[in-house]
This record gives sequence, structure tokens and C-alpha cells, in this order.
Amino acid sequence: MEKVKSRFRLAPTYTLLWLAAAVLASVASCSDGGPTTNECIAPETQCDGVCVDTSSNSSHCGACGATCSSGQVCSAGACVAVCESGQTLCGDRCVDVDTDEAHCGSCNHACEEGQTCQGGDCQGDCAGGRTECGGACVDTASDPANCGDCGAACEEGQVCEGGACQEEGCSSGLADCGGACVNLANNESHCGSCGTECTDGQTCVAGECRDGCGSGLTACGEACVDVQTDAANCGGCGTECNDAQVCQAGMCACTVGPNQDLGNAVPQTASGTTVGLPNAYAPTCVSASSSEHIYAFTAATAGVYSFDASRSGYNVVLALLDATGCAEIGCAADSSAPLTADLATGQTVYIVVDGADGEAGTFELAISRASEPSCPAGAFTGFVPQTITGSTVGRPSSVRPTATEACPSAANAPDAGYSFTAQVAGDYVFDTYGSAFDTVVHVHDATCRGTQLACNDDTRVEQSEVTVTLAAGQTVVVVVDGSRDASDGAFSLTVRHAVPPPVCDDAGVCGDGSSGCVRCAFDGNCRDELAACSERDACVNFIDCYVTCGPDTDCKEACVARDPESAAIYNAAIQCAYCDECADSCSGASPVVCR
Repeated sequence: MEKVKSRFRLAPTYTLLWLAAAVLASVASCSDGGPTTNECIAPETQCDGVCVDTSSNSSHCGACGATCSSGQVCSAGACVAVCESGQTLCGDRCVDVDTDEAHCGSCNHACEEGQTCQGGDCQGDCAGGRTECGGACVDTASDPANCGDCGAACEEGQVCEGGACQEEGCSSGLADCGGACVNLANNESHCGSCGTECTDGQTCVAGECRDGCGSGLTACGEACVDVQTDAANCGGCGTECNDAQVCQAGMCACTVGPNQDLGNAVPQTASGTTVGLPNAYAPTCVSASSSEHIYAFTAATAGVYSFDASRSGYNVVLALLDATGCAEIGCAADSSAPLTADLATGQTVYIVVDGADGEAGTFELAISRASEPSCPAGAFTGFVPQTITGSTVGRPSSVRPTATEACPSAANAPDAGYSFTAQVAGDYVFDTYGSAFDTVVHVHDATCRGTQLACNDDTRVEQSEVTVTLAAGQTVVVVVDGSRDASDGAFSLTVRHAVPPPVCDDAGVCGDGSSGCVRCAFDGNCRDELAACSERDACVNFIDCYVTCGPDTDCKEACVARDPESAAIYNAAIQCAYCDECADSCSGASPVVCR
């Protein structure tokens, strides 16, 4: 069995606890006798010979023998006060939800700044451009229940973006939080993740709640700015739009447009002249540009595409822009060499045919698909921790990072990108420690050219590290880049969980899946093995079959024969928890013998 070391700790679901109890009941398959178990089924625990739920039992609140005092009840494993008539328990406080501005109408429903709570409804003007709908302040630009106007609800399956209901989901750079399309980098109700709300007086900066500016503004350095419209801090501090962009709704939007759409055919040739045309864009690879002709082109399939203007009648400068935001993908001032770019399937780009030092003239532009995609160069298997080694020497510059405070420059260096899919939700760390050159690491959502989630240049001397929060099943592309043009070399790219595994220091205590070493193992280093079964209906059915058999060996063999794949997953969980992690704890006087 390939051992998976998942270091991210999450509280197990009821299904995981049930599976843990089932595994415990059948641990004899891993040992020569197996541990004894108590007779309680999780989440109940045996206290004084009786099975109780310590999350709600006032005589055993949180642990056996922990008794709540008079006037208290047991809630979520803690003794809390019983509120007087007309009051509601919110956290550890008894409040009047008819008048409490922090809990207006229900617990944790806070009124906006300047509002008061009257009869359980927030009254007064709404802050931050929100609209009062039915006593609540809502953002009609993203609220699916009030999309564009109070009461204008989106249909099931639709999302609300820009005050309009749409079927196809949220645009790139926005997250679907219960049907609301929001930017997690600057949304104070969904800061960094859906449902994470900043408190009064805080603003959401780069996905973190920070103290400082008033509602609607973000503290960037010493200035409070509107990241929805500030071109120097668009969507977050340090995210700067280029000269061909404006900041709209927290995203850099394109201000230049094509003169002609070339479609997606390859190879193809386009010709024309730049004489007499306007100068709307300045390519970064020349100090002085000229008039230009702009084409739109869409990649039919992913690959490295070549844009060649070597047969033109003057010194052509080519620039390639991503049509979704006018970010410059590539630039070539030498017309004798083609400009190449790694494009995704369906990606539209703008080809800017320009000239250096005021030159203009006739041109001929040849477009072809040169090779298969160079990004991603490979993929992580999904298990963590894991390290990929390689080299960027001889590779193209397929993805340029977006300049941020942590990545002040966007070098045109060779790079190598690798896709990674998170098996469980959590914070993941990607680093290039041990690489042989000055690296930059940047992470993009879903594809090589997806929204940049993080970027870092030089955390330790010349090596880089980023941390990103990923949902279960979310795919990202991690790119190892160079900090300077043409900077390349051998690299080491590692992914790991940001949270260390729990310490199982309860030697001699096996537990039943809700406590002891087994719980610790399934929370920590064996979580992936257990989750692999709980997320597969066939495996859950197999365990039900296996446990129901009891001591009947023939019955168990029939269960295995019916679904050998689920049996293998089930045995992997047993091997991990009882044989690899809890062998001493579960063995009693004798060590467990694992086959």
C-alpha cells in the first residue's frame, strides 16, 4: 500500500466516525486478536457504564464526570447559562434579539454601521452602497435573493453577478458563495473564503480582515482606497492594472479592442498596414511605440502558438494581450524571430502589430500552432507532502506572473508549471527550497492562465514560498519561474499542508473513533485513507456488508469478492490507523501483528 501522509486536521464528519467505529470493530484483520472496544457507537461515549452524548449531557458535559452547575445546560460540550424569558443564548451571552444590534432577529445577524435593531429588524440607512430589502442590508449586485432589485430572486441553479441572474456560473476571479458572485480578496462578507465576515471597522485586504479604513475602503500602505476602482490596487493592495486597463468591480478590464477578428484557424496569414492608425497601446519591450493594428485570435486547442511578422516591410514589434483583461502575455521587439505563447483551449488573445521608434508600414502576420502545450509540464499526484524536481533550462516563458507586493517584477524567464488538485479543503504551502537558481513561484486557479491566487519572490534568500487556501477538489497550477529575464536552472518544488499533524500522545488508549489514538490517527495521518472510503458509496456499502457478517468468515469473503476495490480501500484505512499509527496504543500488553 502506498502510504499517504495527510497533515491537515479537520474534525471528522459523522460518516467518518461511523466508519472509524466499523474499522475498530473489525481490527482483528490487522492483528492477532485485536483490541477490545466499548459498546457505545460514536458520537456517544461510555461514562459509568452508560452510553452518553457528552456534547449535550449535563452530567457529563464535554467529558465523563464534568457536571454543569445549577442554571446551566450542556451545549456543544460546554456548560452555558440558561437565559431568562425573552432572551436568546448567542455564544456565551444572553441577548434580546429584538434590540441587540449584534444579534438582531437571530444570533450573529449584525446590523450595518449606523443602523439600530428594532423589533428584530435592522432599521436605518445601509452602508457601503448596500440596499435595504426587507429590513436587511444587501448587495443587489450579488445577492441571489435580491439580484438587481429587492425581491428579484434568481432561479434555482443561477448565480447573481453584476445585478443580473445568469446560468453559466461566476466569471473568472469571482467565487460562488451561495449564489452570490463575489471577489474573496476584498469582499467583507466573504473575506478569503465564503462566509468569513469581517467585523465592524475592518476591511478585507487580499483575503484577510484588517483594521483601518471605513466601510467600502481598504488600507493599502498608509492610504485607504477603493479596490473596486483603484487601478494601482485593483481587487487588492499592489495589484496594478497596466496602461491598457481600467479597474472595474475589482478586476482589471481591457480598454483596447481589435480592428479585426481572425477566428481560430491555423495556419493562417493576415496582412495590412499600420500607416495612419491610432497609437492606443505601448508594448513593454520597446521604449517608444507607434501606431498599431490589433487582431483578435482564439485558440481552438491548447498549445504553443507562433506569431511571425518576419516578412513585413518595416521593423515590426509584436505584443500579445489576454483579451479578458489586456494583461500582456508576451512581447517581441525583434521582428526576425517569432513571438510564441502557450494558450489554453478557447483562450482569446489580442495580437498587437506595432512599430518601434515611430515606424509604421505594411506587414504580414503568420499564425501557426507550433507544438503541444508547455504548461502544465506535469502534475502532482494529489498526495501531500510531495516534491517534484526538474529544470527550467531550455523551456519557454509560458506564464508571466502578475506583479504584486510579494512579486514586484514580472520577468520573462523560462518556467515550469504543475497542476495540483486538493483532496481535502485547507491551507497548502508550495515552496522551492533547495532549487539551484533565484526562483519565483506563482499559483493560478484551474489553468496556467487562470486567476493568480498567490505569488512570491525570495522568502529565504533566493527561494520562494506561498500559502493558498483551497477547497476540496479545487485544481491549481503552480509555476516555478525565474526572478530575472533568462534566469533558469534546476528546481525543487514541494507541496505540504500548512497545519502540522496532531500529536498522538495517549499511548495505551485505543479509543473508538471518537477519542484516543484512533481518533487522532483519523484526524491526522490517516485521514486521506478514511476519506477515500467515506467519499465512495460502494466502500460504505462494503463496510456495512462486512460488519453485518460478524464472525462469519464465509460471509466476509463474499463481501470482499463482491467488491475487491472497496475491500482494498477499507484495508488501507485499517493498516494506517491500527498497524501504522496506533499499533502500541491498541495492543495492550502485546504488540499488534500486522500482515
